[in-house]
Amino acid sequence: MAVQAHADGFGIALFLFGCFFPVAAYLIIRSGYIPRTIGFLYLIPGASYISSSLALILAPDFAGRYYFAMAGPAVIGELSLALWLLVKGVDVSKWKPRAAPG
Repeated sequence: MAVQAHADGFGIALFLFGCFFPVAAYLIIRSGYIPRTIGFLYLIPGASYISSSLALILAPDFAGRYYFAMAGPAVIGELSLALWLLVKGVDVSKWKPRAAPG
C-alpha cells in the first residue's frame, strides 16, 4: 500500500513540477534577459512532465514504457536553459537598468 501511495504521490508531484515550466517559460520570454527561443524550448519539458504524470496516474502500466520516451524531449528544454546560463549568462546591459534602485 505504501509503494502505491508513493507512486501516486510521485505522479502528483510530477504534475505540479510540469506546471512550473510554462510559467517559467512565460517569464523567460517576457524578460528579455535570455533569448526567447530558450523560453519556447522551456515549454517542452512542461508538456512532457504533465503528460507523463497523467500517464502515471491514469495508466500506470503504460507509464513505465512512456517514461523514457518523455525524458528525451524534457532534456532538450532543460539542457538548453542550463547551457545558455553556463556559457552566455543573462544580458547584463538589460539587467543593470532594471536592477538599479529607484
